[in-house]
Amino acid sequence: MLKFRTFDEVLDFAIVQEKAAQQFYAKLAQEVRDPAVKDFYRQLTEEEKEHERRLISLKGYAYALREPDLRDLSESGYLDAMPVPADVSLKEALQFAIRKERSAEHLYSLLADLVQQEELEQLFRVLSAQELRHRQVFEKRLAMLEENEKKGSSGAFEALKSPE
Repeated sequence: MLKFRTFDEVLDFAIVQEKAAQQFYAKLAQEVRDPAVKDFYRQLTEEEKEHERRLISLKGYAYALREPDLRDLSESGYLDAMPVPADVSLKEALQFAIRKERSAEHLYSLLADLVQQEELEQLFRVLSAQELRHRQVFEKRLAMLEENEKKGSSGAFEALKSPE
């Protein structure tokens, strides 16, 4: 279980998670063949970089937190780091991305509830909403992939094309 003593430690953890997401999506962008899928993963990489930049800009300031305090945040269960296996399949990559985005969504939602400054609350709510949208895209694409598997379709990368 992670223990945080300061808001900066929470930010450090969130920054590490954003960097891990960037690396994961950049790796997937290099490995897929479909240009649209490559662009999708590159876009996600850039969005996660922007999240990191926004979090870094908050470091070093004294922010007051509402109750519950940092102990509750560290005990929330949402902050477990999730390593990426080197030989991840497309289906596993989607499942991992869903868990990663859900974890980030919950982290930012918790932080929004804890901060007292309205501008920080809004920032964390925006970040949480962005992570929710990422997760929903991955969930649709996973469902499409699983449907293709049931039908015996050989086009695994079709699941990553636009679900709309």
